[in-house]
Amino acid sequence: MTPDHPLYLWMLILLAFLATDIWRWFGVLLANRISPESLLMKWINAVAYAMVCGVMVLVVVHPSGLVASSGLLARLPALLITMVIMIRSGQTLIAVLAGALTFLGLDWLFPLT
Repeated sequence: MTPDHPLYLWMLILLAFLATDIWRWFGVLLANRISPESLLMKWINAVAYAMVCGVMVLVVVHPSGLVASSGLLARLPALLITMVIMIRSGQTLIAVLAGALTFLGLDWLFPLT
């Protein structure tokens, strides 16, 4: 199938879905068989947290798109406030809202020129 074929994009979307979603299906099948306290589950959690952390740092340090039009002085404190609130309270929604408001406020106060 060539890139100019009408179904080419749909085929790519389907393949991307299958490539990423198969791991979710695999996780659902194994979830009841793995103890939450096992070394394997601790390793899986560590890898998941490391991947999320890597993406967050990438967005803060090397942003793309609209975020790139903001300064590091707005992005870094917003990330730190979000992390502190999340670690202390465990309330994801409150942490994300506080981080977003911090980002918006600092970006308004210190626009990137």
